[in-house]
Amino acid sequence: MYAFRYQIMKRRDFIIGAAAASARGAAAQDNSEKLKRVGCMSGCFGSLMTEVRDWSRPATPKELDIMDFPEMLADRYHIHNVEVQQFHFLSLEPSYYRKFLDRVKKAGSRMIDMPLELDEKGYSGTISPCSPDPQLRARGVELTKQWIDRAAMIECPSVMINQGMMLPDDLGPVIEALKTLSAYGKSKKVAVIMENRGRTPPETLAQVMKASGTYANPDIGNFPDEETRERGLRLLYPLSITVSHVKMNAARFDFAKAIRISKEMGFKGVYSLETGGRDPYAAAQTVLDELLKNM
Repeated sequence: MYAFRYQIMKRRDFIIGAAAASARGAAAQDNSEKLKRVGCMSGCFGSLMTEVRDWSRPATPKELDIMDFPEMLADRYHIHNVEVQQFHFLSLEPSYYRKFLDRVKKAGSRMIDMPLELDEKGYSGTISPCSPDPQLRARGVELTKQWIDRAAMIECPSVMINQGMMLPDDLGPVIEALKTLSAYGKSKKVAVIMENRGRTPPETLAQVMKASGTYANPDIGNFPDEETRERGLRLLYPLSITVSHVKMNAARFDFAKAIRISKEMGFKGVYSLETGGRDPYAAAQTVLDELLKNM
């Protein structure tokens, strides 16, 4: 009797799964043009992936190998724009990146950006091209150049640096360091971008970008309030060339308004999902559905 009930349950799960997949497929067909401008960060599924900050130690994949990430996005969400945080790569060997590029192309996809976190842990941006400490700033420039080289290997059009929670008062050394990286990146066909984060006013961030030849990743969620969000998005969208991070938090900001501003400002890049939570697959689907509705 148990075996019979088990078979019924398995058949029911199969039918439900098949129906859901069919519904997703129909929705993807209806939104095919919009989906051409939708991407997804590997960080959305970070709880399922191995994170590496020290590549001198061997690393093995967890539940989701970054090599499988492009195919998963294509199959499950019909998303073909791939954004990978650098710490989800498990090797520094050039052959590894050639293999990854093959997997991207096999999925009919392309890279859109590579966010960089250069600290040994966390997201503080202590080691950064924007650090007020000359030694940390020089180290940030050196490491960013190395990741620009790897981005070029996988035909990734931009890398996103972490400028820290607050740019220093003396912007001169920061601008010079970013000019160096901008020039180096252009020689490899890789742009250097920054998102709004921390306490730096959007006006200051835009000033640094214009002076250094770098670009913006407008993150619709990374503002302290709605007034700063609207002002900041209107400043940063004209300076963006690859991606804009999109996330949802109904208690903090108006998602639909933020997307409306992006359209008003003529944004032509890719909206890249940034989500998380206990069920990363469902969280990504929720933000994707809302984005498609407002594009």
